[in-house]
Amino acid sequence: MRPTIMRISTEAVAANARLLRSRVPASVRMMCVVKADAYGHDAVRTARKLLGAGADAFCVAIVEEAQSLRDAGIEVPILILGGAGEESLREAVRCRASQAVYTPRMLDVLADEARKTGVRALAHLKLDTGMSRVGVRTDAELDALLARWRDCPEVEMEGVFTHFCVADTDPVFTEAQNRRFEDGVARIRAAGFSPIAHAAATSAMLEPRYQHDMVRAGIGLYGTGVPGLEGALRYGQRLTTRPIRIERIGAGETVGYGRTFTAARDSVIMTLPIGYGDGYPRILSNRADVLVKGRRAPLAGRVCMDMIMADVTDIPGVTLEDEVVLLGGQGGERITPDELAERAETIPYEIMLGFGSRIPVEVID
Repeated sequence: MRPTIMRISTEAVAANARLLRSRVPASVRMMCVVKADAYGHDAVRTARKLLGAGADAFCVAIVEEAQSLRDAGIEVPILILGGAGEESLREAVRCRASQAVYTPRMLDVLADEARKTGVRALAHLKLDTGMSRVGVRTDAELDALLARWRDCPEVEMEGVFTHFCVADTDPVFTEAQNRRFEDGVARIRAAGFSPIAHAAATSAMLEPRYQHDMVRAGIGLYGTGVPGLEGALRYGQRLTTRPIRIERIGAGETVGYGRTFTAARDSVIMTLPIGYGDGYPRILSNRADVLVKGRRAPLAGRVCMDMIMADVTDIPGVTLEDEVVLLGGQGGERITPDELAERAETIPYEIMLGFGSRIPVEVID
């Protein structure tokens, strides 16, 4: 068997949830985001762990993710954040998940399925306050949807929400989004509805004026993205492998496709069985490090589909039995999703959930 393995600590995620819960007033609910397989952390196992760590509800992106949680026996409220076609809307009713709604057509389908099945449909009305992705944009659209909703007693408006798009970088625009959201919530409640309101995800959830009735803890659960808690959160992924070759090359020799690495001296090159076919980003070619014997070794040459090479010349005594860490800690060193994201010119979300099915996952709690 290939020695490459991803080890997941759901206890690390739960510890982050407890910390976040402690920073939010008891009157404010906390919805935990477990979409995309809990950002690569195993959604079912993570959700089960979060139930004892402060989660009042979960949110996912698609109905299949909601059904997976229901099949695992998880009965707390689940919100499907994304848009959906007719069959997905009907399945949301059948699996007792709440669906984001922003058009009369979506509402009509939910109501029809509720009548057919005898199961009351649940929904959160989505307001577009500046993301320009999905949601009700104008007062006229909102009034029309509310008028239709009054004729749909089969669909409970469980919540109303929006999504901040620059909460981590632009406080002025975020404040404007929040005002638009508050105006929309007031309009909805004046029309006779009583939904819970939520707007803040990880980067804004500790700001009192954005907490409303509920916050959505996302990337913060998995170790990053919460201003003021840098270093206090724990990462839940550790990706390791072992070498499949260690070879000396001479000064002036090159490594890998395109010959993008030239040895400036006699060097020792370690080949590792992981590549972009496993989700290790190709852009990390000649940019990232791995950890061997608690020390950093830089990548040498391009990331291949199934292999990468590292320069271990300065690490004496390396062997084919050494554990090599691509993500996580070893000794006093640590490679974080944030570090890889910076070097890959992306965000830690993509690093966390980018590793593919060829890499076996082991839950270590």
